[in-house]
Amino acid sequence: MLLITLNGADRPGLVQKLSDIVAKYHANWEQSRMLHLSGRFVGILEVHVLEDKAHGLIKELRELGDLELTIAEGSVDPGAAHFYQLEVVGADAPGIVSDVFAVVAGAGANVESLNTGVEAAPDSGIILFRARARLGASISIDLAALRSELEAISDDLVVTLDVDSE
Repeated sequence: MLLITLNGADRPGLVQKLSDIVAKYHANWEQSRMLHLSGRFVGILEVHVLEDKAHGLIKELRELGDLELTIAEGSVDPGAAHFYQLEVVGADAPGIVSDVFAVVAGAGANVESLNTGVEAAPDSGIILFRARARLGASISIDLAALRSELEAISDDLVVTLDVDSE
């Protein structure tokens, strides 16, 4: 298993080029997260490739030249036994991510995935911070206690926390 992170100038056909190289080496594109941020194409990709094909795949990816790549060997992770969906919305402020995820870590949860952003509130124009996360834990978490701790961060923080049924 290879874990590939990439960063480069965005342009049409980039994902197609990457997928062609992966297919050429009979590798399997397992999962990925890719997006356009600040004029750059950034992503992370997990590829399952046979050991005898890995060197060629890595070499050809590096020959793309216009992408910064980091390639590491991954391993099979047994993962968490319990999953939760968290959404937090509140007035944007420096340190909000740190504050929220200090509470999450203190509860024994791991961030499996995270999407964050800012947006203007429709009525007031106040800049709102929004975070959506999938949390995993090896033990069951007291959702009411975690929600209460998160809401204590700020008076205007709205927290939605549910068991993830997937």
